Amino acid sequence: MRVQVPAGLEITDYRSNTDGMLPVFLSVMEASVREIEMLPGRDGNPFPVAVPNQPTRTIEPARLTQDMVWRVLEPQEAGATHDFSVTGLVLPIHKDLMLHSTAHLSVVDGGDGREISSSTASVALYTGSRLLEYLPSIYEQDSFMGRFLMLIESYWRPIDQQINGIHNYFDPDLTPARFLPWLASWFDLVLDHFWDEAQQRELLNNVMWLYRRRGTRVALQRYLEIFTRHPVEISEKRARNLTLGKQGRLGVGVALGTSNMPHTFTVKLELDPIEPPTDLDKEAAAKEVARLEKQRLALVNRMIMGEKPAHTSYRLEIVEQSSQDNA
Repeated sequence: MRVQVPAGLEITDYRSNTDGMLPVFLSVMEASVREIEMLPGRDGNPFPVAVPNQPTRTIEPARLTQDMVWRVLEPQEAGATHDFSVTGLVLPIHKDLMLHSTAHLSVVDGGDGREISSSTASVALYTGSRLLEYLPSIYEQDSFMGRFLMLIESYWRPIDQQINGIHNYFDPDLTPARFLPWLASWFDLVLDHFWDEAQQRELLNNVMWLYRRRGTRVALQRYLEIFTRHPVEISEKRARNLTLGKQGRLGVGVALGTSNMPHTFTVKLELDPIEPPTDLDKEAAAKEVARLEKQRLALVNRMIMGEKPAHTSYRLEIVEQSSQDNA
């Protein structure tokens, strides 16, 4: 990974999620030099820079551009990720400027390198507030007014960006986690602590599909599979090859279905074991697990009752646990 740090930024920090991994600097500046005035002035000429114990000299902006290279030498498995970050300090400027930093991802085999992808980040630097555009041009000549309005803009800009991105709050993949229960309430869904963040986002992404098929076997099955993260089996009891005659008659006390109850189906599912709390003793932890399992089972029953057709009854079977009937 090669990260270009443009002229106008001073590297103040860099880190990696891999312990001990350090970058390689392709161009290194003198440690004693701190470029305070590194950009061209109003006349376009470079500023003179005072270097301790040396005569005053001029530093060209091109010399201040650095490349940081992060090298991962060990073989990587598919899907492996690495995080590298560089923190830069914006140096003083005397005119509006746009800085661009590009990161190049390459694979090196021997002496040959092949770039896989690249990404560019840009930052705009202004000497005065953008609010000056809405005032008479005479105010643009007042440097104090530009700096004063930047104070107001620093409070207003984040709010404006939040408003411009309001549509992201309605996207289940982008909205903050704390907004997920609020989005779920639009569809009369209650998401409690048994739903983790990934399950909540998956449910909200599938909610329109589920509502279009509400009351059907496939919708109930998909709903339960999102919650349990395991395949769910739903079997409907239907009469096949039924022949009415002397050996088979319908009448009082006779119905099609399970246990002489019509319109019944069976739901068979698997629930992951609940991890016992680590801050409780063994007996208290067992009681807490039993309480949570009871609450989770009640939640599953509420989910089935809320999604099944009103005239039907069901039987719930928990894999490797005692079955519980509910009508």
